[in-house]
Amino acid sequence: MMINCKESALRSSELRDDRIKGKRKLELWYHILICRFCRIYNNQVKKMGRFARLMGEASEGSSARFECLSDEKLSENAKDRIKKNLSNQ
Repeated sequence: MMINCKESALRSSELRDDRIKGKRKLELWYHILICRFCRIYNNQVKKMGRFARLMGEASEGSSARFECLSDEKLSENAKDRIKKNLSNQ
């Protein structure tokens, strides 16, 4: 039985978290093979996962965490607010 696009989207997230195995994974790959839109969505999920991982790695280093705040377009007050919010996370 072929899965629909909604189920494919759910399974794409499970695949990224490595929580999908066997027949469910095979059904997902078959659907992605024939559905262009779900293939695009699956690629976006992968890219977001990589981006989130990179952002996590960047935030581990204290100097790298605030490098983007050196832009002159931000006021000192805005920079301080952003630093405070990031520190509270």
